[in-house]
Amino acid sequence: MSKEVDHDDVNTPVERLVIKDSVQRKLFMLSGNECAWPKCRQALAPSEGGWFGQIAHIRAAETNGPRFDGTMTNNQRREFGNLLLLCAKHHRLIDDNETSHRYPREDLEEIKRRHESRFERALDDLSRAEEQYVDHTAAVTAVHCSTLDALDYSSLNAEEVQTEVVRFNRIADHLATATRAARQLLCLVVENESRMGLAEAARRDRFGSEQKVVDLVAELYRLDLACFDPTPLDELDYGQVPGRIESMDVFPNNRVFQGIPVWEDVRELRPDIFKKLIVDLDFSVLDELPACASGAPESGSGKAAAAAQESR
Repeated sequence: MSKEVDHDDVNTPVERLVIKDSVQRKLFMLSGNECAWPKCRQALAPSEGGWFGQIAHIRAAETNGPRFDGTMTNNQRREFGNLLLLCAKHHRLIDDNETSHRYPREDLEEIKRRHESRFERALDDLSRAEEQYVDHTAAVTAVHCSTLDALDYSSLNAEEVQTEVVRFNRIADHLATATRAARQLLCLVVENESRMGLAEAARRDRFGSEQKVVDLVAELYRLDLACFDPTPLDELDYGQVPGRIESMDVFPNNRVFQGIPVWEDVRELRPDIFKKLIVDLDFSVLDELPACASGAPESGSGKAAAAAQESR
């Protein structure tokens, strides 16, 4: 059996590793949707569409790359602190053989620090603003479910159904910690098949501006509810929106949903169900199949139940 490669060992052969999704999301959140280069205002995900962001390594990921540091491990080379989100023009400028010597590691680290600190402060200000409403948020109490009759959980025994009841009620309580505006944005995203573009979200509701939507996504991201998909334009599947917002219920190791496709399963119920659940925090509607649904759930329902059984 082959020995597992230890990418935290400096003696391991140099290998360019894929950047983790969580690191890519953090880079985008602290980019302010702008190239990090001083005075460059290139939008990374402009409202008219497209994705112009490129992740640059401050110290190269490969041996012959610019600013390569042989004392780093492979994992260290792909960590947040060694990465810079730039437009294509400035990425090429710092990595090109003819110009890279002008941009030492220290200068690029300072560019990163100055740029990200601007938006880190903005996120901190948002957090402090949210704290002003802690008492109000704490007063918002979710209405729990008890039977889940609206969902097709016929394949589960009584004990397993109660396990799912506890799961849904835990999600309800977690949603109650988000501001109403953040829940409204999450509801809008979930209603649109759990993904939509930034510009579309700003147009579709009363959020006021794209920057307001960005701030709300930052709140939802801190709560593991939604995030920006950082996938580069050339890696998107046909029809996917660059820089789109997506819900995180199917993300592996998500502490809230635990990888269960909750919204996908609920989507098979009536159209207005998500406002009741996400915005109004009334999870009791999941108990009310005879009064709330226009017939029995379709045969496809119960994906969450199947996933729940697999996770046990």
